Amino acid sequence: MMRTMKKHLKCITIIIILFVVPIITLISIENNYLHIYRNPYLSGKTYSSNEFNSTAEYKDRVDIFLNSSKVSNGLYAQSTRIYLNLSINNDTVNNRIAKINRREDTSDFDMNGLLRLLYLDQDKNNISAPLKETIKNAILNFKYWFTEPNDDDMIFWTENHMILFHTAELLAGQLYPSENFVNSNMNGTEHVNHALPLINRWLDWKGQLGFAEWHSNIYYRLELTALLNLVDYAQDIDISTKAAMLVDLIAFDFACNYYKGIYATAHGRTEDNRQLGTSLFDPPNREATSEPAWLMLNIGYHRENDGDNSAAVFLATSEKYTPPPILEHIATASKNAIEHKSRNNIGLYDGSNYGISYTSLSDLMFWWGTSAPAAAPIIEKSFDIIDEYDLQDELVFNDPDFDDLFEIAALIQGVSLSEVSELVKDVTQGVCLEAVNTYTYRTPYYQLSGAQDHQKGMNGLQEHIWQASLDDNATIYTSSPGGVSPQEFTGGWKPRATFYKDVGIIQYDRKMQQLILELVFLYLGDKPYTHAYFPKWAFEEIRWNDHWTFGLRNNAYVALYSYEPTWWENDYEIRANGKKNVWIVELGSQTEDGSFNAFISKILTAQLEIHHLPLGFNIRYNSPSQGLIEVGWDAPMYVQNHMVDLGPYPRFNNSYCNQEFGTNLTLIEFGDESLELDFNLINRTYLD
Repeated sequence: MMRTMKKHLKCITIIIILFVVPIITLISIENNYLHIYRNPYLSGKTYSSNEFNSTAEYKDRVDIFLNSSKVSNGLYAQSTRIYLNLSINNDTVNNRIAKINRREDTSDFDMNGLLRLLYLDQDKNNISAPLKETIKNAILNFKYWFTEPNDDDMIFWTENHMILFHTAELLAGQLYPSENFVNSNMNGTEHVNHALPLINRWLDWKGQLGFAEWHSNIYYRLELTALLNLVDYAQDIDISTKAAMLVDLIAFDFACNYYKGIYATAHGRTEDNRQLGTSLFDPPNREATSEPAWLMLNIGYHRENDGDNSAAVFLATSEKYTPPPILEHIATASKNAIEHKSRNNIGLYDGSNYGISYTSLSDLMFWWGTSAPAAAPIIEKSFDIIDEYDLQDELVFNDPDFDDLFEIAALIQGVSLSEVSELVKDVTQGVCLEAVNTYTYRTPYYQLSGAQDHQKGMNGLQEHIWQASLDDNATIYTSSPGGVSPQEFTGGWKPRATFYKDVGIIQYDRKMQQLILELVFLYLGDKPYTHAYFPKWAFEEIRWNDHWTFGLRNNAYVALYSYEPTWWENDYEIRANGKKNVWIVELGSQTEDGSFNAFISKILTAQLEIHHLPLGFNIRYNSPSQGLIEVGWDAPMYVQNHMVDLGPYPRFNNSYCNQEFGTNLTLIEFGDESLELDFNLINRTYLD
């Protein structure tokens, strides 16, 4: 299964270079007193990004969105123009067609946009005959799955890409049942028959087990895009119904985790620019889900110049999907208070419990959708499929050289790929988006949310493990960058993060890896520090010393502790030397704690004991709000001698829904209203 000698020589060259990489040491800066920073832009001000149309009904919000969307030149906004019986921007459409014809990555996103244009235009005929023919040719020439022949630069195998490709194939086949699709040499009916089982398995997996790209503030938009196309245009009524139920579940997820206009929780896949802002004039690029959340539930936010959000456009132009009113009522009722537990996905070694194997091509797609193709139970079959279909080498790590190292290591050591993968499982399993238990605690003043005890000490690609939020910009979180993740603030080395109400204790540590892997990390840019995102520009006042940092915003407070001394790297980042560290976060407010001075005084005088372990720490923290909290690297978390539930959690557990994980029936209740989503009987029932 070796690739080519050229690649192997390239890898060997990389290994040689690794030995001469210098080790950079950082000098800690110690301060023994509190410094004070008062933000001249924010002191004394209050504001909310979620005041727009706060009492509007769903149809009113749709009309508002359509009016802003119709002036956009984006591809998805052209569906708005067709829906409103307006002419479209031909240049925009032609530019995307050219990209699709080149089979560039994310062409599946654009194909779903083109297909919606054609379906919407069936009764309107606003697309000119020449352009319609050009679109048709692009559809007939497209590559809808990696098993089809010919080259491409597309990624097929993440969770969102899978359903987007399958949806595009189904809708294309329905449009042209008798036409020959040039790339596959199949007709439209054959494509429909190919797509149907793939869509059904994806919908059934998500209905039973939740999402692998859990709480993603990027990819939920894309999954909504595909699902809404299925709701509106799948001729199979079961698929249309199951897709609508998954849209409902995503909306319920938003209702339980959105705070002050943002999806203020842990994310399985996100990016630095979504979480990090450098100034009041350069805030985070935030959630791609905010526009659809605002439309469905009146909780995200609407931006007048963002009329090209595909999920929002598809919601606004849908004639078959309307959010059940109970979901908006829950979002409104829980806006100021909720304690919410949820679970998404299964563990890497739990497949047999759910009838999911590690060897069949069909089941392999479940694991590839969790970013686990290089994990020990899967890697052998993954490499067989890569070779059989001549797939891109960078299946997971975005670097073909890294994938080749597995084969080199197996050859040198005389072991199997699975054995090599197991030796470095902190990476190969670490990047897997396996079972996650998320906890969210919300008050009118703040929200604390995170992934409880999730893959501690492992290395990830795009995970955002926890976040404290005082408003849409005053957000705080920590990370340990490095490893295979190219990002600075998301991904990297995962902590043991444990949360109870307004307190979180986050421990960073990791085992030493195989020498060659440690050298690879250095080559990739491993960073010998942990750090916190703490944007000065978003707070009215900040005080700090070498261990504690305090922030004030809208009469809400945050305290962040670092066991290792810290310094301000810049106006939004606090750093601490070393990969091993403890961070503690506690939230408060004027209502709960009195003045900012009083809150600071209580925190600074609280008893705190931290003891090093060979791996991790033992921590005893006498929280002013919760009492004595005890937790270690492996030990349970106790609050006043009561063990905290760190999971495994139910699928949903809060005041509105208590659903056992792995079941196919979701019952959401609020007052006299109920929403029942039955994936066994394929029934979606709303009662008021």
